[in-house]
Amino acid sequence: IALCTLRVGPKEGVKVVVASVVIMTLLTGLLLNQILISGLFLLTSWLPVLGISLVLGYTRSLAASLLAGSGLGVVIVIGTYLVLPDPTQWWQQLLAPFLEMISEQPGWNLDQEQTQALSLGLSGIMTGLIAAGVSINVMLGLIIGRAWQAKLYNPGGFTDEFYQFRLGKFAALFTVVLMVITLSPLSDSLAVLRECLPVALVVFALQGLSVVHAIVKQRQKHTFWLVAVYVLLVVMMPQMVVLLAMIGVLEQWFNFRKHSIE
Repeated sequence: IALCTLRVGPKEGVKVVVASVVIMTLLTGLLLNQILISGLFLLTSWLPVLGISLVLGYTRSLAASLLAGSGLGVVIVIGTYLVLPDPTQWWQQLLAPFLEMISEQPGWNLDQEQTQALSLGLSGIMTGLIAAGVSINVMLGLIIGRAWQAKLYNPGGFTDEFYQFRLGKFAALFTVVLMVITLSPLSDSLAVLRECLPVALVVFALQGLSVVHAIVKQRQKHTFWLVAVYVLLVVMMPQMVVLLAMIGVLEQWFNFRKHSIE
């Protein structure tokens, strides 16, 4: 979708979306008897990818496109809080059967009180995690499509674009404010802002990866360093996302990439 939209235009992108919906509807209807799955993909993946591909096509700014993708996550969080009276309680009810089932497994080491605390903790951030998941899925779809376009028609173009994009101080400051709110006593009363934090972290984690890639290239370090970062990102995902996001936020003021060249 991203490749067709960026290379040919919005009309071709829409055609690919329509074709994807038709094919997915037929497959899910025949194999799973669940045609609504295609609607879920349409709303959470295909249409958003088309949308931020158009943003990239018209603005020629990878940063603006990624911020648009994170904006989708913020809209999901706000929309959830407008539709559900108490999203935390709703998630608790949804997670309760699952946690009850796994707590009965032999390898489960948490007692009942700890399990309840886990349920409460997860329920308080699940909306944000789902929104962040949708956002990163859409942003990665755009990045892959843009990389394919560059490889086919402008070799090396995406590398420079990815190494140089900057999300800006306003977005970084907004992320810092969300962090402060999340760690403060206001966290519960401003839950909707607290749940926007995972969305902000994932887009700034991409900024952090951009910084790491650029510095490794500028200093001509071995690719082992990049491999190590991605391995740690898989093994210690929450911690690495936060670390990379902090690098991405600080980059807006300290410009690590420029100082690395100097």
